[in-house]
Amino acid sequence: MKKLLLIATMAFIGSFGANAQCTPDGTYTEAGIYPDSATNFAAACVGVPYTQLITNVVPADTCAQILPAPAPCITFSMDSVVLVDVTGLPPGMSYSCNPSSCTYLGGSTGCAVISGTCNTAGTYNIVFTLDAYVGGQSTPQSFTLDYYKIVVLSNCSAGIEDNTSSLFQMFPNPTNDKVIIEGLNVANNVVLTNAEGKVVKTFETIEGASLELNLEGMNSGLYFVTINHTKGTEVLKLVKN
Repeated sequence: MKKLLLIATMAFIGSFGANAQCTPDGTYTEAGIYPDSATNFAAACVGVPYTQLITNVVPADTCAQILPAPAPCITFSMDSVVLVDVTGLPPGMSYSCNPSSCTYLGGSTGCAVISGTCNTAGTYNIVFTLDAYVGGQSTPQSFTLDYYKIVVLSNCSAGIEDNTSSLFQMFPNPTNDKVIIEGLNVANNVVLTNAEGKVVKTFETIEGASLELNLEGMNSGLYFVTINHTKGTEVLKLVKN
């Protein structure tokens, strides 16, 4: 069981409200948001349709520290989480939730999707405001989450001639099936997305300073390698022949 704040943080993302429905990724069973805050959202490209699926696994109960430690926390049922507001999305993008009421029940798995086409490059910091209802209480616990972002890149179809980084090296590029990234001793994780912004592969654990990406069986075209590291985020272009 998690602390109340942590559980509410995990639960928010299934509560988006808009038009389309989404299907959660069934490979995730542990309570949490996927991608998590360390992986963050995939990069987008100016003028290219973007889709970011977020899967949310909400626990059935939570444990709140009512009395000072070392007193044990008290278990409450997680009734529901309601998304109140989302700010900071890139222009041209919107969000949708399932269920459409933006009220998500405890003990369930759901999803959200951010989609659209942005025509203005930049880094967009997204803030989620949510209310968590626990233990049959009518007054919610309100929270804001501000650690997600979408980086919108310009000239994504221009090739790889401007594909430079002071920290990381990626070769061969273009490639037929495999590519090596070096300099990852400062990296937290690596996310591979296609030109439409869909996450193809995620590497949560980086062992050593290099990583080999196997692209065998993947479609030819432009991909983006997002490297989240201790000094920020870098996005490299990758072309598969």
